[in-house]
Amino acid sequence: MSPPFFVLEVRIHRFCRKLLRNLQGDLIEIGTRPLAPTSAFLFQIHSYDLFSEQPCKSRLDYLFSSLNLDETLRDFLACSVACFLVFIANKQPFLGRHVVADTDVALEYLIAGDPIDRTMIIDDEPGEVVARGASISALNKLKKQRSFTKSSSDGDGDDCVICLEGLSGSREALTKMTCNHIFHERCIFGWLKIRNSCPTCRWELED
Repeated sequence: MSPPFFVLEVRIHRFCRKLLRNLQGDLIEIGTRPLAPTSAFLFQIHSYDLFSEQPCKSRLDYLFSSLNLDETLRDFLACSVACFLVFIANKQPFLGRHVVADTDVALEYLIAGDPIDRTMIIDDEPGEVVARGASISALNKLKKQRSFTKSSSDGDGDDCVICLEGLSGSREALTKMTCNHIFHERCIFGWLKIRNSCPTCRWELED
């Protein structure tokens, strides 16, 4: 009889939180939206990896290296999941399990500076901010910067900072802004309809 094993399902929910620091220094959340559909990954963990937390964490570190996660976040996730897996494995050592780890990954943007800014309108109700997006004419001009491959000479990173998915080798249309930052076309146009500035450097799109 083969030893029991655990099936670990990791579900990652990526979303963006926009925060504003008011004149009193308090942080106000002004919007939350999903960045991408939920991603799900299945891993098989054998019972011999579940005797103690350190071997289990080492195994999870290796498995989670395939996930597009920051190293600190990946380490925290591996520690938390290893602790739980070892606990339930030692409690009932002869049973396998299907374990689901729901993980929220939040990309937070802090709108710094004076909250009364030419790119936003402050309503009478405290804490409500209505962002001003780019004009239609500016968006139409930006569409001319479309491409489908990312050149290795571009100085931008390998990931779209909006959805956190890779740019290199992407089959999706890419757009380079005048500030030379590159994004998936669908991501940057969705962003610019809400706020008229580059999400990386805050450069404003001109008409």
